[in-house]
Amino acid sequence: MKSFWRLLLLVVVATVAQESEQGLLKGMVSSLRNFPVIGNVFRASVDPMYRPILNHFQPEIGDREGESGSTEVCFGEIGCIYNDIEFFHPIHRPINLPPNSREEINTLFTLVTRENTKGTVIEALDVTKVLNTTFSSARKTKILIHGFLDSNGVTWMLDMMRALLLHDDLNVFMVDWSGGSRALYAQATANIRVVGLEVAHLVNWLKDKAGLQPKDVHIIGHSLGAHTAGYAGERISALGRITGLDPAEPFFQYMPPVVRLDPTDAKFVDVIHTDVESIIFIAQTIGLGLWQPIGHIDFYPNDGRKQPGCNSLYHVPFTALTDGLDLFEGLDSAQKEIVACNHNRAPKLFTDSIRSKCPYMAFQCNSYQQYLNGNCLTCGEDGTRCARMGYHADTWTGAENHSYTSFYLSTTSGPDYCVYHYQLKINLGDPDKIGGRLRGRLKVSFFTEEGNIRDFDLTPDNPGTFGRGESYSYMLEHTEDLSSSTDALVHWTYETDVFNPLSYCVLFCDQSLPIAKLTFTSIDTIHMGIDEKEDNVITGTPEGVSMCHRQGEEIIRVKSEESVRVVSSPLCKDIAEVTPIYSVRNQTLELLNAGIDVLNHYLNNK
Repeated sequence: MKSFWRLLLLVVVATVAQESEQGLLKGMVSSLRNFPVIGNVFRASVDPMYRPILNHFQPEIGDREGESGSTEVCFGEIGCIYNDIEFFHPIHRPINLPPNSREEINTLFTLVTRENTKGTVIEALDVTKVLNTTFSSARKTKILIHGFLDSNGVTWMLDMMRALLLHDDLNVFMVDWSGGSRALYAQATANIRVVGLEVAHLVNWLKDKAGLQPKDVHIIGHSLGAHTAGYAGERISALGRITGLDPAEPFFQYMPPVVRLDPTDAKFVDVIHTDVESIIFIAQTIGLGLWQPIGHIDFYPNDGRKQPGCNSLYHVPFTALTDGLDLFEGLDSAQKEIVACNHNRAPKLFTDSIRSKCPYMAFQCNSYQQYLNGNCLTCGEDGTRCARMGYHADTWTGAENHSYTSFYLSTTSGPDYCVYHYQLKINLGDPDKIGGRLRGRLKVSFFTEEGNIRDFDLTPDNPGTFGRGESYSYMLEHTEDLSSSTDALVHWTYETDVFNPLSYCVLFCDQSLPIAKLTFTSIDTIHMGIDEKEDNVITGTPEGVSMCHRQGEEIIRVKSEESVRVVSSPLCKDIAEVTPIYSVRNQTLELLNAGIDVLNHYLNNK
């Protein structure tokens, strides 16, 4: 990172001296075109901020500053664009360049089907060649679009294509616009408008000549590719779906909908945000993704910020060995992990959602913290407050009446990114009607069908306080489906509080935790009733598994430092929740014990 900032400082210093050292700076900027991906990301980060200073190196074409009216630029059969004032903003989009020509961008479509896994390349300049391929309008069509600096050989695109074809019989088009993506960032943002025209022309041509139905077309774009999908959607009537994978922030955030991806671009627009830290505040963590919600539904895994595993470089060698089909694909993925791990997590999550049995369930919430607190684990009465992120997001029933709706979920560092959600409710008893509160640490372990044990620490940071006769609810997450668990192990450790004399237990007090029953509910597979065959989410009433004493006794006293096993039984449901009753007798005993403890401490130290 130190070398990164030194290079950044060098560019700034050279820019200040541009009048006397114009040749040096121009050569430096030009040489950046030949850098590998790691070097090019430097350009991606620096260019949006410092590009206005370097304007004199760009040709004076058209209306690049957006200061006058609009300029129409046409590209033959694919149509025209307007280079107008909406594409300029002094802060969010300080430069509005015209795009390169179709020939310079040289958009290519590689069609891959189950019949032709090696793929057939079709030039955008002559889409008629698609008729000589294995394309079939009877199949649904997926169109994948890469982002800045990439090509259709980028590992995430190859992995996604393979996962899609393994999952279903599809037409998969991989769009290669590397002739326009490997430019300065400002120029690349202009070039995607032409790529959008090319994609729209392909779909519309296939509609007219081959019977393709736009409703069966799903465009998936990463970074700049997400906004490219939006430009294409503007020109395709009744386009089925667009998925934006961490849409690029620079030059798009807070811009009008016509400039970026928005819900009007398709019947259903879903977005996954994984790198929403602003790129403007470069003294902090640099984020390449857009923060604001821009779809019908916007998913924010891990708050859309720091993705698990991206805070260290230990995962990079693992990525090189696991991603892609061979070492070359793995190395391509690994070098991107070094410089843009959070940004590149979005396509990985989407690809994993295609082949994973885990549902990637997300919940509508006011914030990620509210989600972590377990305050949003519900689908609501109409089923619109929960949705599956990724491939199955289109099963969400709220698209017709909702836009810009934020959903939250957690994921892991991989390779199994998805987690299942569970609600654990613990009912404490008060058999002696003494009330009072207990302080300590509580752990619960569940037994799987295979006999494995999965542990959950319910008080990981600090001891908890538990009132006799009260109930407590926890939101648990795990990469395994534990919905079939019927046995659990409860471990309790009583702890005193040095600042609370009432917590000291010397005589006539009970440190055991009186448990009436545990209720373990699988939020994903029971509360929402996921039908794996139909990929549907069915709302319903949560039906958890109740666990209690083996013989159905109302109370299990878990002594401190001991573990007790609870099991599922029909008798557990008959155990009523106890209303807490606080008695003066109990408070008096606790005060007496505290006083004895203080006296003993005084005598021992006298």
